[in-house]
Amino acid sequence: MKNFPDILHSTFYILDFMVVLYRIDNRLIHAQILESWLPFTQAGLLAVVSDEACGDEVRQRLALYTAPEAVKVVFWSIKQAASSVESLDRDEAVRAILIFATPQDVLAYIRAGGAKPAEVNVGGMHYAICRISLGPYRTFTQDDRQALLELHDIGVRLDARPTPNDAPCDLLAMLKA
Repeated sequence: MKNFPDILHSTFYILDFMVVLYRIDNRLIHAQILESWLPFTQAGLLAVVSDEACGDEVRQRLALYTAPEAVKVVFWSIKQAASSVESLDRDEAVRAILIFATPQDVLAYIRAGGAKPAEVNVGGMHYAICRISLGPYRTFTQDDRQALLELHDIGVRLDARPTPNDAPCDLLAMLKA
């Protein structure tokens, strides 16, 4: 059984790890992460980077129950994740997936001093009122579109696909249309 208080409030400032995937997915931890991306990347750490999720203990507990016992799960605020930048990419033995709820969270992470990723996987951004559909599992607000275009403009490659087995789509062409 996982010790929830220790896991829920971890900051891992001294833990060395290598980020193997930066992903945007408003569902955070779910089956595509657990069944596809974890085995593909061989990650042992799932770090949810979301101010909102950090304050939602119920959501955290649900995510922790679904993760395999061998995988460490942490919830970081954007500021906590950015301040941990000195420990990123040091130890290939500990592979990490950073999951952001929105493209704006990725930009905020970078602006707060977090390592600028070379690539961000844009996974599920599911339907909600006031969102524009740009294909299956991809709906965006105007703010989402602007943030994704800004990520592209600062040199972050956008890899849009739900799982590693799916072919990437040309998200940039969709965003500019």
